[in-house]
Amino acid sequence: MKDLSSLLNFPGVLRKTHDAGEVIALEGEVCDFIGVILEGEVEVKRVTSSGREYTLAVLSKGETFGEAIVFSSANVFPATIIARTKATILHVPKSTVVKLCRENEEFLQDFLRILSDRILLLNKRLKESVLTLRQKICGFLIEEYKKQKDLRIRLPFPKKKLAEILNVERPSLSRELRKMREEGLLDFDREVIVIKDLSRLEEIASGFV
Repeated sequence: MKDLSSLLNFPGVLRKTHDAGEVIALEGEVCDFIGVILEGEVEVKRVTSSGREYTLAVLSKGETFGEAIVFSSANVFPATIIARTKATILHVPKSTVVKLCRENEEFLQDFLRILSDRILLLNKRLKESVLTLRQKICGFLIEEYKKQKDLRIRLPFPKKKLAEILNVERPSLSRELRKMREEGLLDFDREVIVIKDLSRLEEIASGFV
């Protein structure tokens, strides 16, 4: 959404500030608005029947949530949205979104782009769900290498959080990292993972080996 400030002028649009750890939307609740993050970060989380938590995504300033759900036939949140840090969220009601799509072509194009990007992301996650743990680790490291432009990858969060994102137990992640270190693929300490063989990691992530 390019012009966020203009949204504040529309009826029903609310600007809310949430403290870190505060629930913004609960899994199973009706989704009748789109959330636009103005400041801070939020987590999209699911909790299993056994009580285990999974982080599905971390969203930051400028990103949105609810756009793929608000117009669906089953318009309930499939996961819980929690403020990861103190966060300011713009709540845009469904009725306002409809009005903006009718009257503002630029908004309509932005909205369709966001929906398309979300579909691509879901397709990517579907593919990742059938990957091995080693492929997931390699894929993560390659993405971070592209962002940080350095073979010495500084983890943006603790390894416990990385295990949640990769949807594995922390001990399983630690065992696989040790195996990869023994094979000369990488080295690591508490906050840093050093890529030793980038081409090999790319082959593993691509499923060529």
